[in-house]
Amino acid sequence: MTAFAACLFAFAALTSVWIMAATWRRYGSGALALRAQLAACPESIVIFWKSTEHRQQPALAPLRKGRAERPARRNLQAPGLEWPGAALAA
Repeated sequence: MTAFAACLFAFAALTSVWIMAATWRRYGSGALALRAQLAACPESIVIFWKSTEHRQQPALAPLRKGRAERPARRNLQAPGLEWPGAALAA
């Protein structure tokens, strides 16, 4: 059984190396050309990032609320697909 496991491991390793080599052959030249394409790009894009900060609450704050302060529970439907026309058939 140990020899069988070793053969499976060797097969998986060779398959991984084969796939990596095929990927490098197919996409390697494009990946190496990305730096030249970026340098040749005449314009640049400026990205603005905004973040919203929320006030911090103690870790157990939701558990300490009284029953009167808790929002009403919503009845959630079971997840599933909604097909067009399914409501007409029901």
